[in-house]
Amino acid sequence: ATSHRIGRAMSRVLLIAFTASSAAQNLPLPPLPYAYDALEPHIDATTMEEHHSKHHRAYTNKLNAALETLRGDPATKALAKLGIDTLLQRLDQITDSKLRAAVRNAGGGFVNHELFFATMSPDGGGDIVEHAGLNAAIVSAFGTMAMLKRALSLSALEVFGSGWAWLALDRRSDKLVVQSTPNQDTPAMDASTVPLLGIDVWEHAYYLKYQNRRPEYIAAFYNVVNWAKVGEYYATAAAGKPIAF
Repeated sequence: ATSHRIGRAMSRVLLIAFTASSAAQNLPLPPLPYAYDALEPHIDATTMEEHHSKHHRAYTNKLNAALETLRGDPATKALAKLGIDTLLQRLDQITDSKLRAAVRNAGGGFVNHELFFATMSPDGGGDIVEHAGLNAAIVSAFGTMAMLKRALSLSALEVFGSGWAWLALDRRSDKLVVQSTPNQDTPAMDASTVPLLGIDVWEHAYYLKYQNRRPEYIAAFYNVVNWAKVGEYYATAAAGKPIAF
């Protein structure tokens, strides 16, 4: 349906979350690389449209407002010029508690959703990772893809209230790890951790279709994971380079 179609394809690369992109000007709402109804029946079109056009947009708008406040104060102007990832790693330099919370919540929400939407695809799913580097890393850290999914699912199920479960690269050990974060916190707040795949377990991500059946939503999520894209991000992160969306 026309109402479920995304507009023009992304015309330029958006560097976010783990990049050195500048936050010196307003950030646009990143477009989806597929239609709102493309992930049916696993994730319904209404949820996708609400999630992207309202929730992700709200985080984007609130982040831009926070950045504008930072730019307006000579004491914090330099912070507004940092990449969003770096800014999230320097929250302690924002002395105003309300502004610090706004940057943490909106900045995390912005980058988390960018990764979330980018690593899903109507052609996703499967239990075989064709990217050799990612496949070897999964085997090294978890033994099998099934064991990775089990660990990631358990992490998502154990999130109390709202939050995320993550597959990330720990730069200190060069190993894949599974972890969770509350609310809109992101592993990227730690410079040594690079998130590669996230499961959003805020209720707005699944409640319209799955209600309180979070386990069903998590199981369905694996049917749309774009493992090829996750593999690309892993290779980039393992090489010490910023991930570009």
